[in-house]
Amino acid sequence: MAEVKIHRGLDQIGGCITEISTDTSRVFIDFGQNLPGNGEPTTPEEDEKLVASIFASNLKGYEAVFYTHGHEDHVGLFEYIPDNVPQYMSEGTKALLSIKYDVLYEGAKLKVEELQTKECEEKEYSEAINSLVNADNKRKLLNRMNVWSKTPPRKEPEGIVVGDIKVTPFFNCHSIYDSHMFLIEADGKRIWHTGDYREHGYMGKGLFPTLKKYATDIDVLIIEGTMLKRDDKCIHEREVSQKMASAMQAFKYVFVLASATDIERLATIKEAAKSAGKPLYIWSLFMKRTMGLFTERESKLSYGLFAFTPLFYRERLYRKLKRKGFAMIVGTSQIDRVRELLDNLPQGETLLIYSSWDGYYKDPEQVKVNPKYKEYREMFHNVVDIHTSGHADRSTIKRVVETIHAKEVICIHKEADAEL
Repeated sequence: MAEVKIHRGLDQIGGCITEISTDTSRVFIDFGQNLPGNGEPTTPEEDEKLVASIFASNLKGYEAVFYTHGHEDHVGLFEYIPDNVPQYMSEGTKALLSIKYDVLYEGAKLKVEELQTKECEEKEYSEAINSLVNADNKRKLLNRMNVWSKTPPRKEPEGIVVGDIKVTPFFNCHSIYDSHMFLIEADGKRIWHTGDYREHGYMGKGLFPTLKKYATDIDVLIIEGTMLKRDDKCIHEREVSQKMASAMQAFKYVFVLASATDIERLATIKEAAKSAGKPLYIWSLFMKRTMGLFTERESKLSYGLFAFTPLFYRERLYRKLKRKGFAMIVGTSQIDRVRELLDNLPQGETLLIYSSWDGYYKDPEQVKVNPKYKEYREMFHNVVDIHTSGHADRSTIKRVVETIHAKEVICIHKEADAEL
């Protein structure tokens, strides 16, 4: 008889680890790192020990790990999975993570080379070397990752067999590129794992048609409940774009703080800049490469929505930008360069559109871990929050539960006292 065990995620957002097993086989859905303020903070040594202890118990002849998407709270522990256990993710997720670790490796390499040419503290040099080695190790591990290909339009996804368990991935809409949910068929049981999902993105329109067609006769529904206790109104990405366009028209110089891995939000900003008549710039190598990936893989199918051709900002363009104005997408890693640019712009004509979760600057624990979100806001005289969640709101969660009508529902990726 198939069994479901939630190792982590019942009483916290992120850090998810779910095990589904039969007498001979088992699969894991996600091996995520704890998010700040969710679950106990852990060291790399503790993470490695946790993964080892999970694999040391309930051993089966056939085992594998599947990842829903590339956020660290779902994929962050992939480096500790035993070498003999196959790991699977989508082609898009692997490509996105490869870009991430390539950029981190290149940056760490430049830092090491810089420190070698001048006097520095031993601790600083040691940290740079560790960053270089860690990024390189993750790049090599990703090269061995198994992938499933994108399902062509109007084709049914193919399942992956692990012993007597079959796992079939289905694309879903989330605040990162190429997220998936799974149908797991194990010893006569049909289990549906939603991963992180939403309906209010450009690609969210396929959620309920997919569920109605494939999530049938489900015995166990494992569903995320991030938004169960939140009253946030989840507006559609199109409305986010309209709000941004209005804000962009009111200011000459506009910076938008957003994620380089969220294909839909990047499209939202691109369309807003177009509507506002502003040239779109970026200032991040990581973003330049992710946009290149999105354009290569998704431009044609999206009729150009996910085609990105922004200009890359360089100092020689400053005079032109100051004269004409701009919209520029930035990330936390560019904060020092943005601060320098701000010193040469009139604050009254400059706006920051904050397009990320507000907890990053409101929650003390989040601010302690990464203060740059709060620092960004404090750099600007004019700031406006324009955002929508990457997760399903309460009404969508309710509709999913009612649509699937499973015999048993397990809610994960939620706050401890949140209830369906």
